[in-house]
Amino acid sequence: MKRRSVQWRAAAGGLLCAALAAGLWGAGCAERGPAWPGRRWGWKSPGRAGFSAEKLQAFSDQAGGTGCLVHGGRMIHEWGDTAFRNDVASSTKPIYAFLTFKAIEEGRIGSLDDRVAGWVPELEGLNAERGFKDRKITFRHLLSQTSGYGLEEDAGEAFAYNDYATGLLAWTLFHRVYASPPGQDDEVLNGELLGKALGFEHAPTVRHRNSRPHRIRISARDLARFALLYLRGGEWQGRRVLREDLFREALSEPLPMDFPRTSGEEVAHLEEVQSIGGGKDQKNHLGCLGYFWWFNRITPDGMRLLPDAPAGTFMGSGYGGRFAMVVMPELDLIAVWLDVYKETGKTSWCPLSEVGRFKVNKMIRELLAARVVSPP
Repeated sequence: MKRRSVQWRAAAGGLLCAALAAGLWGAGCAERGPAWPGRRWGWKSPGRAGFSAEKLQAFSDQAGGTGCLVHGGRMIHEWGDTAFRNDVASSTKPIYAFLTFKAIEEGRIGSLDDRVAGWVPELEGLNAERGFKDRKITFRHLLSQTSGYGLEEDAGEAFAYNDYATGLLAWTLFHRVYASPPGQDDEVLNGELLGKALGFEHAPTVRHRNSRPHRIRISARDLARFALLYLRGGEWQGRRVLREDLFREALSEPLPMDFPRTSGEEVAHLEEVQSIGGGKDQKNHLGCLGYFWWFNRITPDGMRLLPDAPAGTFMGSGYGGRFAMVVMPELDLIAVWLDVYKETGKTSWCPLSEVGRFKVNKMIRELLAARVVSPP
């Protein structure tokens, strides 16, 4: 593989920001400003949101699993056990990005370009035969999945959808940046930074006995709250939860379409830091993946990632899209689904870049077909 060093820094996502600023169409219904959930989600009928209740029921019956739909900040439909703290795979990775940006806001991290070795000195001595390349890894590299961690490339040289690198990010955040006391990692999620700010109902956890360390388990309802925070521009009930410049950075442009992918050749990683779930080279980015969010951009095949979704759509995806939180700013709509189409098996949707994107698009097409009122 011919290497090349790429200095990549994300720019503001103009199309997405415009959709966030102006695209709340309200399904033909006059709503009095944006709504947020309190201790529990507020509800409105599907009809008031411009949907057919019968068609939504048919949609969720066919998908199975668990899920919910939020329009205008109010729940309009749910199915399955939406209070259960599910293993939702990689759909929660944007939460790790949020915690990173929040650490910058609080002054725990200077910037995304700070070296991770400042918090994890164990990286300093890793891969000596390759010039101690892991010393160069920054938080930006980990968020953009260009760190080269556990792979032959230097930081910034190649993309790898790398769950060992995400495991390093999560381990660093919980153990070093936030320095959570032993056994109290969940406070990082459920404390003032995030959980209390959004009013999580079901206390997400990174300490479940059936999960790897720092792999987030969360209910569909609470995942929808997190998605609503991003739909509302980083604000919650009139209070800014994430500083505006950091929020814009969090939803900035994805990697360029021609950014190279790793060769997949593995090298040493820290033994004490586990993968968050999968391997080191799982899929391509298609020019659509930013800081753990997938954006509805044009892919190498000339189509949008999700052709039937609005252009401003962005999502967190797990297991190729069988677990997802989908944000559609133009429609003021959030869809969360978990463990859908169980009979197809998890691997039949993977990877998202090659297979799952088409199945996610089909889900969105069928969901939007349940509308009875179209946007103006």
